[in-house]
Amino acid sequence: MTIHYRKDSPNGITPPNPDSIRDIVSHITKHRGMKTAYTSVSEDQNAIKHISGQLYKTDSSEIILDNHKFITHPELTEALKGVIQSSQKADKVIASRAFQFAVRAKEALIDWQFDLSKTDRKERISWCYEHIQKYFSRI
Repeated sequence: MTIHYRKDSPNGITPPNPDSIRDIVSHITKHRGMKTAYTSVSEDQNAIKHISGQLYKTDSSEIILDNHKFITHPELTEALKGVIQSSQKADKVIASRAFQFAVRAKEALIDWQFDLSKTDRKERISWCYEHIQKYFSRI
């Protein structure tokens, strides 16, 4: 059992947008507060105490058992280091900022792997909202 934390709305976890980009740097730096394909969580609830909202916890093993991808904090920071090393100057600055944010928040990512082939495109975010709530509980 590996517990992670998230601060979000008292009404529930903000759903991902499964049709959005799958770029970890953009998710971390440019899309704070916007829906992307990922959900950010933290290894340490104290690392996100500055963020407002209701505190939730989740067990990454349940997420993984349901065939979603869980990108751990070490995996995320290694991926960001790779982006930094392979990027040109402007992108390197943004990737470095993402790395700093991820380290400070002890961030990990959930990459939801829902089969949405039978869900209308305009209903996908609502569908995801209903289906991710079960993975999170209020603290």
